[in-house]
Amino acid sequence: MTRLALADELAEIRAEIARLQKREETLATMAKTFPVIPVFRRGWPVNRDAQKGAVHV
Repeated sequence: MTRLALADELAEIRAEIARLQKREETLATMAKTFPVIPVFRRGWPVNRDAQKGAVHV
């Protein structure tokens, strides 16, 4: 590999790192500004009574 080819490859790698760092910043900003969405709803999971077949919330 020639010195020029190595320099080109290094430049590509640095450009990719810069792109990924910018993407990381964008995603971090999005994560901070998005509203919190609760994972669990009230009464979930439904507790089931196996003997009677009834559902208890």
